[in-house]
Amino acid sequence: LNLCVGKSFTGAHLTICGVFGQPTYRKLQYKYQHVPGRAVLHLGRQRHGADNIATGERINLIVWNRSSSLRLLTPRERPTHGKEPPDLVCLSYTHDNDYEDHKPLPPGVISRRERLRRAGGG
Repeated sequence: LNLCVGKSFTGAHLTICGVFGQPTYRKLQYKYQHVPGRAVLHLGRQRHGADNIATGERINLIVWNRSSSLRLLTPRERPTHGKEPPDLVCLSYTHDNDYEDHKPLPPGVISRRERLRRAGGG
């Protein structure tokens, strides 16, 4: 649940992409514009991300639930998103190892691959 509590702002859409484990995982499904006093509810497996706030300030109340059945799966048992080319708005430099295969990193950002390598995980 994502409730926009208030303030005045522009931008800051919620980008909704596909569902984890489906071929459309990194394909744009919908752009939601937050409005103070309204909420949006989506699956936790629904890939999503907040776009940058252009002006002003936004306050949101976020309520998460967790899927214990998905978390019990080993990495090899978890579904993958396949190798379909992603919609660029559905890419995340914090989550996608192949981000740089599709677009350049923002200035000052260290790639996910490099962060994992430094942490000893890849």
